[in-house]
Amino acid sequence: MALFGKKKQDENKPAEQNAEASSGSKEMDIILQARREEEEERKARNAAREAEQEKYKSKIASDMEKSATAAADVLQMFPARTGEQRFFMMVEANVYTTEPVIEGDEIVTGILRGKISKGMEIQVLSGLDSLNKVTVNAIWNDDRVMIDEASDERVEIELSKGDFKDAASPDEQNEARVMTYSILTNLPEEEGRSDGIRLPAMLCEFSRYQDEQEFIGQLMNAAMTTEFAVPAKIAGGSSSQRKVTFAGMRSENSGDLPMLPAFSSFQAFEKHKGVLAKTGGFNSAIKMDFAQLCSIARDDLHGGCVVDPMGPVIFALPKQALTTATKTVQFHALFGESKMAEKFVPKDTPEQPAQRVREYNVTSPIPGAEYNLVEAAVKKFGDTHADIAKMCIVMIVAADDPNEKAYVVIIDCPKEKYDMNSKNIERTVRPYLKAVRRIECRPFDKEKFTPEFFMRYPWTYNKLSM
Repeated sequence: MALFGKKKQDENKPAEQNAEASSGSKEMDIILQARREEEEERKARNAAREAEQEKYKSKIASDMEKSATAAADVLQMFPARTGEQRFFMMVEANVYTTEPVIEGDEIVTGILRGKISKGMEIQVLSGLDSLNKVTVNAIWNDDRVMIDEASDERVEIELSKGDFKDAASPDEQNEARVMTYSILTNLPEEEGRSDGIRLPAMLCEFSRYQDEQEFIGQLMNAAMTTEFAVPAKIAGGSSSQRKVTFAGMRSENSGDLPMLPAFSSFQAFEKHKGVLAKTGGFNSAIKMDFAQLCSIARDDLHGGCVVDPMGPVIFALPKQALTTATKTVQFHALFGESKMAEKFVPKDTPEQPAQRVREYNVTSPIPGAEYNLVEAAVKKFGDTHADIAKMCIVMIVAADDPNEKAYVVIIDCPKEKYDMNSKNIERTVRPYLKAVRRIECRPFDKEKFTPEFFMRYPWTYNKLSM
């Protein structure tokens, strides 16, 4: 029986083994199928990643091409004198890994637009219209080879300390002197101020840096210190009777109202003046600072403004963005809390009798080369005249003609000395006037200044605080 039973058991083994083999084969099929699916998923992820990388590379290449094209267009609007080469470069980073050739120098990197040479004296434009002069002491190309000159390529540039102020503390000494997104250029100082290369130069790099918050902040600083050319139609008549009509253009950001077009330089306006004249007769332009631009672009007829509406880079600022800008510390530092706070009556002249009262808006003078000279001359005059206690410099702009500006020096001195002092101040300052061509004086004791006036516009010169 035992033998019979064992034999019977042995006879059942092949069937059991077949069942086990079949089960193992199914498990292996499942494992292999899972591996195939996993491999396919991995390939799909890799393909998606490669497609994303190609898309990113394509965008970078497109942005670089746009920037180069825009830069070439801007450089054409600022032609060099005979024997010179124009350039600008936006500082993308400060380099800490390269040892400077001269101790105390600073090394910056960026994409050069135009041509630069070793030994060239250049300008650094940054912040709220600050300007510093430095010298190019060394240049390295993208292969880390030191060269004497470079054109339209990525470079590292070693800059001298120049006229940057000495550090006031050890912490400040460790900070970079040249801010990221500063503009380097060899455009002469007086042209750089009047023509405003900084905003057009930064806009050339807009497509590459528009998502960087710090870049946008510096771009708005550049806009606040730019004098814009705003297309207009100006009817005939005297300066107080002229009718000014501004252009408007539709934009997806403007909503129901058109946007006010504004050019970042008069060169840009002149380039497109023919087209503007044909399409709407706007063959003139009015110079406006950023505060004046905000005032018109936020009125009931406009939904904001479009900077450089015909390129090379179009920069739209809807009304809400302009309103936000007017509330910033930077705006208040440049223009005060209110441009519309005071009214001035111009002097009695044959062309404009005193009975014709015009309204003038008050603003802070725009920092820059011209105002620095005016301010220095006024302070020096105060130091050499003991009878002058205080002086305040403001700028006035005609409400009916934003292109008509003047510096006004408010003088606190004895009544019998005012006429002589005012004539001498005007005579002293007049040689420095270029962009703003008029200088006037007003007596402190006769004008009806509000208590808040000198909080908005502090005394420029004050013996009482010395």
